[in-house]
Amino acid sequence: MKRFPLTLLIMLLLAPLAALHAADAPKSASKPNIILVLSDDVGLSRIGCYGGAPFKTPHLDRLAAAGLRFERCYSMPLCGPSRAALLTGKYPFRTGATSNGNSEINPAVHPTISLVLQRAGYATCAIGKLGQSAPAEDAAAPKRLGFDESMLWMGRATPDRYWNPRYYRNGAVVQGKPDEFGPDLTHAFLVDFMKRHRERPFFVYYSAVLSHGPFVRTPDSKDDKSLVLDMVTYLDKQMGQLAAALDELRLRENTIILFTSDNGPYGNPLGTFRGRPMIGSKTELTEGGVREPLIVNCPGRVPSGKVCNDLTDFTDFFPTVLELTGVKAPEGLKFDGQSIAPQILGEPGRPRSWVYAQVGKEYFIADQRYKLYGDGKFVDISDSPLAETPATDPDAKRRLQAALDQLRAGQSLQSVKPERLMLRAAAAPDLKADVQVLVENKIICDAAYWLANAVNGSQVDSPRVAELVIAAAKKFKPATNLDEAMDVLKQEGILSSVAYWKQHAVAGERCNGANVARLVNKIAQRLKAK
Repeated sequence: MKRFPLTLLIMLLLAPLAALHAADAPKSASKPNIILVLSDDVGLSRIGCYGGAPFKTPHLDRLAAAGLRFERCYSMPLCGPSRAALLTGKYPFRTGATSNGNSEINPAVHPTISLVLQRAGYATCAIGKLGQSAPAEDAAAPKRLGFDESMLWMGRATPDRYWNPRYYRNGAVVQGKPDEFGPDLTHAFLVDFMKRHRERPFFVYYSAVLSHGPFVRTPDSKDDKSLVLDMVTYLDKQMGQLAAALDELRLRENTIILFTSDNGPYGNPLGTFRGRPMIGSKTELTEGGVREPLIVNCPGRVPSGKVCNDLTDFTDFFPTVLELTGVKAPEGLKFDGQSIAPQILGEPGRPRSWVYAQVGKEYFIADQRYKLYGDGKFVDISDSPLAETPATDPDAKRRLQAALDQLRAGQSLQSVKPERLMLRAAAAPDLKADVQVLVENKIICDAAYWLANAVNGSQVDSPRVAELVIAAAKKFKPATNLDEAMDVLKQEGILSSVAYWKQHAVAGERCNGANVARLVNKIAQRLKAK
């Protein structure tokens, strides 16, 4: 009687099991899935692997340890311009998306990453927050931008993205229950999408609402003492759940996760970079407002435990994803960015020489050591993102100025609607002088934010307006709260009515930029006459 060799016997025994796994595994693995996670107001200083104390992000830290971490990734300092740059691969001055109140995209002129991948056969999905539509709650916007499916909070002035959430699911309004947490609903939608589309390549724009204000309890919060910490912790937990879902669906090794943030942090604590506070935060063009985390993970595709110090900015995402997926850009489509796919895959690549960021009319260009602002300010950022110090290297300044001149020589606002252009032209010409008066009187300290947002067609965050009103009122009479401050400004002839400000200068609201510009002007004029 013949005996079977032991190895052959083992192979025969394992064959049914292998066949079972083969049946369960996705059939299409030729093109990788892409999940692009864009967190909200998290920044570089709230991620553990970047030294972001006191925040703890163990799940993101593990993704970084098992993948690639970029050290010099740059965004725009506000979410609208950042998201537009990410989706189009173009800088704000080309698309016209220079502020939150003017961040819509015309995909017929500026095709989006989702639209190009959709046309190449990818299933596309957007969850969380959109922001690239006007009006804000334009139910047709996700389809227009190239998303087959979506679960999105699309409001700008309603605090219902968290508890008792109001979302748009594939264009239809979905009202959650009072005890339902919005990020949980979007995450469940994502997992269901991946289950249904695991047989074909998919692209997910995971535009998380966490950790943007209003600052609220999460399902894991124990009290109200550390809401910002709790919200970042919950976002990190969901990143762990995402990785676990991919493992369960046997998609992990064919799915590239890219994690970043739309701008610098907002709300306290801001966090740290390697244990030290950064210079600047959200809305500011200083390093803390534009330096972002970038973590890339895909076991078997992305090298493990690597750190890349090459410069990259948000216009690089579009060409990078195209190279990673093997999808060709439409004929004639040009990007401001360049692909960092080689670096992601462990190759040298072609490191870019500079990055660019913009909000409103303010901007800068920077290389590894120096930064040149649009107003001519020239600084050394060797200690980025911890400090910016005056620089004197004339050759370096000339090089950056030449690159800046060449970049902006081809600027175009062709995608901006005519009425938007007229609104911009109607903006108060003396706003800069008025803002300077407020700075000199120590009512505000960040002139760039007000110059970028206190204009027609833009929006100003309500906490900023409330702080402005209270600080201005104190220049005339004591005021301890917003109501008292508005009464003082009315008595001084600065406010003719307080109804608008009582409605909009509250948590969760936003104020029309033109109205704020007029308020700034009246405060400045009254101070000069005082």
